[in-house]
Order: sequence, then C-alpha cells, then structure tokens
Amino acid sequence: MKTYPTFDVLGASFGLPRSKACEHAHQLAKALERCLRTLGVLPARTVDSLAQMQAVFADVPVLLLDATERPYRRASAAVDRPADYSGKKKAHS
Repeated sequence: MKTYPTFDVLGASFGLPRSKACEHAHQLAKALERCLRTLGVLPARTVDSLAQMQAVFADVPVLLLDATERPYRRASAAVDRPADYSGKKKAHS
C-alpha cells in the first residue's frame, strides 16, 4: 500500500479486473485498520504539536521523515500574487 500502485497494476499482479482489484483493496484496507486498532498498534494519523510528536515517537531512536513535494497553485490575479512570491528573481541568460 505504501507504493500506491494503480488498480490496473494491482489487477494485473493478482489476475483480477481493475474493478475487483479496487473492491478487494478497499476491503483489505478496512480489515487491516481493524486488526491494527484491535492490537493497539494503529499509527497516529495526525500530530498537532511538537510535544505530542515527541510522546508518540518517544521510543524511536532515529526518526526519518519522507516528504512528497506537491504542486502549489499560485494566484492568477496580479493583486493576490505578492503573498505567493519571495521577490527573488532568477537571472536568465
């Protein structure tokens, strides 16, 4: 689940049509969540403060964060643009 394969890929991997792969993936994700909750090991989904994060990861010696860059939609109106830009300009040759 961590690699986010498409349902086409999942279907081809398990010999299922795309629609069945979708159904099975959703059913299995719900089952996994129930099992993790029952075992008391369901990961926290949100962390609201540094103190909460430190409590959640208190027994983790090294914490690595993996971030994905997401596109940011900038304002199209000239009036709204100053808030989106740092003022730095790249030199073009």
